[in-house]
Amino acid sequence: MSQVVQDPLEAGRQALRRREWAEGYELLKGADESMDLEPEDLMLLGEAAMWIGQMDAVAAYFERAYRAHLAAGNTLRAAFVATWIAHNERNNLQMSVADGWMSRAKRLLDLEDEAAEHGYWALQKSLDALNEGDLSEALALARKAEELGRRFGDRNLEIRGLQRQGSVLIAQGEAAEGRLLLNEASTAALAGELDPFSTLTVYCNTIGACRDVADFERAGEWTERAFDFCDANSAVAFPGMCRVNHAEVMKFKGRFTEAQELADRAGRELRGWLPRVAGAALYELGEVRLRLGELAQAEQAFREADEFGRTPEPGLSLLRLAQGNVKGALASIRRAARDKSPTLPAQARLLPAAVDVAVAAGEPDEAAGYAERLQSIAEAFDTSALKASAAFARGRVALARGDADSAYEDFRQARVTWDATAANYDVARAREQLGVALREMGDEDAAIWELQAAAVRFERLGAVRDAERVGDLLMRDLSTEVMKTFLFTDIVGSTELASAVASDRHWVNLLRRHDDALRAIFIDFKGQVVDHTGDGFFAAFEEARDAIGAAIAIQQAVDQDFEFDIRIGVHADGALQTRENYHGKGVHAAARIGAAAAGREILASHATLEGLPHVAATNHRTIELKGFKEPVDVCSVAWEQA
Repeated sequence: MSQVVQDPLEAGRQALRRREWAEGYELLKGADESMDLEPEDLMLLGEAAMWIGQMDAVAAYFERAYRAHLAAGNTLRAAFVATWIAHNERNNLQMSVADGWMSRAKRLLDLEDEAAEHGYWALQKSLDALNEGDLSEALALARKAEELGRRFGDRNLEIRGLQRQGSVLIAQGEAAEGRLLLNEASTAALAGELDPFSTLTVYCNTIGACRDVADFERAGEWTERAFDFCDANSAVAFPGMCRVNHAEVMKFKGRFTEAQELADRAGRELRGWLPRVAGAALYELGEVRLRLGELAQAEQAFREADEFGRTPEPGLSLLRLAQGNVKGALASIRRAARDKSPTLPAQARLLPAAVDVAVAAGEPDEAAGYAERLQSIAEAFDTSALKASAAFARGRVALARGDADSAYEDFRQARVTWDATAANYDVARAREQLGVALREMGDEDAAIWELQAAAVRFERLGAVRDAERVGDLLMRDLSTEVMKTFLFTDIVGSTELASAVASDRHWVNLLRRHDDALRAIFIDFKGQVVDHTGDGFFAAFEEARDAIGAAIAIQQAVDQDFEFDIRIGVHADGALQTRENYHGKGVHAAARIGAAAAGREILASHATLEGLPHVAATNHRTIELKGFKEPVDVCSVAWEQA
């Protein structure tokens, strides 16, 4: 402690070497108040402020470092700092200011022989060129950055130049070569060869490249690595960016509650200091809300994303379609599709929506053109999600043209591929369209089977408007009104658990044991398994006491035999039954109650426990359910006392 008091500057430097950013920041800040810091120490202070989220202070420290380097005649270092400031100003959407700092840096670099600092300038210019769609220039500058990093022994610059090349190559459609470079860069980061900022930069850009080509499994893996790095290095600011990537992965998997929470939190965290990324978070929030059927909230999120520099397409066109404005949706998506500047990954995000809109507008030939472009991109990137999207688009076009047989095969291919990647929402979309195709083919029994499965899955995911649309296709007059008790289960934090276990095989075996245990309990308590999606079950019971008994048995079994926690929701209500499936508001309410439960909790509505005085309950409360006007009274079943 005496060393800290006597020499706060050196103590602050040592703290930052240990990556104890908050302590180092306070020590250096104290030293700055009592002495004139060297420019390199000012840069350390600015970096520490960045890591702990004191973003308002970062620019001032770096600008002081720039002036101090200039005054000391350190032209190269001044240029390096100017390039860093330019990068931050671009993230703040201050483009003219960023251009000014880049011009300053270039003017200073022109006075000196080539050095690593020239490489960092080239790296930033490469990013600018990539964002502007000048891919050849972006690639040339990235190669220059890598070469200068290698020549001058700057491993951070070398690897970041390599990573940038990978991103550009993927944007050009050269996916195989691009992935190799990204893997090489990410391996260097994982091995601890880079400084903290470069490590996280490589992680984020690798995640972004995976996400752009719909490689969500790989994106999810690297997102977990990035979160682990932030936790291990006390980086409180950067998880906001990781949350944006994680939100899109959760959206793909149909985990809308988690995706909405992640995107909303990231938008709030980033809007003050990184508005460019905040725009991406707000766009993701809009897409999630659109899928949940919350159209007004989705529009608000898209408007905010637009204000933060994120073009709200294709979400805005899909929103117009959901609002019944087919003409407006078509005009909007056509403008977006005519823009030739987007990279191939950007087109891959846009084209599936363009197909849907064109089909809805009665323009099958236009939809076919979009589907062909999507097929070409899917072949170039060779990822499962894009292949499924392309097959689904082909099916939409074939069905619009009256070729139900071809459409059926395309939808079946899409369903199988999406099923393999746990894309639950898209599986439901594929099954809906399979039902429509089968009906056109004259197989009404098979059509109802697929439509029922789609309706159940949409309701489970909380996609209310989609569930209602499929309900209309099912023709409600064929359904029977019934009173049942519905039970939903879900493993808490399954994505993180799957990443933490020793191997994929171990996780698969763990899930198999879980599934077998729950199915046996459902049989013991006379329950019917209606749907099983990933790590969760939807079951129906004739009697509430059987549903509660099953829920208690499940929690007790999991507590004794498994390494994870489960949340369970139970709700007795009316629903519509079509053969072995159930749908309607009662099912939707039960699913929402299940999502509101905490780990190790059985959350039951008061209606469920009426007439069951022997069941001990605690934590009585009232909760709001999305899609319902009236709140619902619920309580926790005291299963540990049973």
